[in-house]
Amino acid sequence: MKPGFYLELIKTVFQAVDAEGKLRHRVVAFTSATPGEGVSYVVDLVARELALQTQKRVLRIDAGVFHELDLADARLVARQCEETEIENLMTLSVRSAVSVAGAGSGGGDWNSRSDYRADCLKALRWNFDYILIDCPSPAISSDAITLAPLVDGVSIVVKAAQTRRGQIQHVQQQIKTAGGDFLGFVLNQRRYPMPGWLYRRL
Repeated sequence: MKPGFYLELIKTVFQAVDAEGKLRHRVVAFTSATPGEGVSYVVDLVARELALQTQKRVLRIDAGVFHELDLADARLVARQCEETEIENLMTLSVRSAVSVAGAGSGGGDWNSRSDYRADCLKALRWNFDYILIDCPSPAISSDAITLAPLVDGVSIVVKAAQTRRGQIQHVQQQIKTAGGDFLGFVLNQRRYPMPGWLYRRL
């Protein structure tokens, strides 16, 4: 990603407002068509800059955490998050979740109860202004598709010169079929001119 690109991403995605002047996208999930396209890198970078530029409370969370912790109680969410060196930025990773929960708790409810999943997202919204969810590719995990209808939007990270057009379109269709709002692509590690078909979709 070019220097400054993340600032434009923040402006167009996270600070987009609706007709009433309210933020449209506060909770965004990031995924990719195939593993290894740099989703975690992009999420880390955008979360850091979002906290620095907005001075709002930002959470960067691994999707796998939902299987480990009970996040439905808004009063307990902050206790389970880790502070970072960036003011206003907190994280919640699978590794930290296991250390907090020991053997884990709440995972079964995430897989079996849609009302519980909705409560978790509601509790996170209550605690944070912006939430970025790092999701594995749907090729290896259903997290991005499960989260799609619960978040404000889903962005697909595309590694330059690696991902095939059909793979990207397949994930985009999966998100839409699940009832999610597809926000666009984030091109990672671009070294050559962007293909016209992809540029037109940004």
